[in-house]
Amino acid sequence: MIKTRLTYANVVSTLALFLALGGVSYAAITIPNNSVGSAQIRDGSVLTADINAGTRTALKGQKGDTGAPGERGDAGAPGAKGDAGAPGATGSGLPDGWGIYGGRLVGPNAYLRHADLYGAQFQSANLTGAQLQSAILTGAQLQSAILTGANLADAILNYAYLYGANLTHANLADANLTGANLTGANLRNADLTGAELTGAILTGATMPDGSHHG
Repeated sequence: MIKTRLTYANVVSTLALFLALGGVSYAAITIPNNSVGSAQIRDGSVLTADINAGTRTALKGQKGDTGAPGERGDAGAPGAKGDAGAPGATGSGLPDGWGIYGGRLVGPNAYLRHADLYGAQFQSANLTGAQLQSAILTGAQLQSAILTGANLADAILNYAYLYGANLTHANLADANLTGANLTGANLRNADLTGAELTGAILTGATMPDGSHHG
């Protein structure tokens, strides 16, 4: 009778033989096509990355209808207050063309008949259509003043300074212009009937007929 005695060498050799036969058997196992189904897949184990691109595209549904708008949110906090704008120009409160010249308020169509305006400072004043009949304007400063259509009949303008003044269509009939300086003044179509022009300076002035005085 042969007695069996287990030794370390017998155990190791037996285990090695078992592993060798098991490895060969595992390698020999093959999985047939189409043999994996839902029963072989653990729930939740298939990821998007495991599905090919074509299948993922086919699984996409159509775009749904636009949902109803949500409720209007609360008003936002008010913004910071902007910087104050630059102050506007101070208005004069006067009609167009009117202004204070030499302490006098004058402007277009001003009524100044028989007014004593001796030495008045009306430089560049707009006196279009002003009524100045018989007014005293001795030595008045009227350079570059606008006197278009003004009525200066019988006015006293002796030694008045009218350099560059616009006197087109002005009525200067019987006006006293003795020694007045009318250098460069525009007298086109002005009425000078009976006007006194003794000693008046008319250098470069445009005369009533449109000619230029030498």
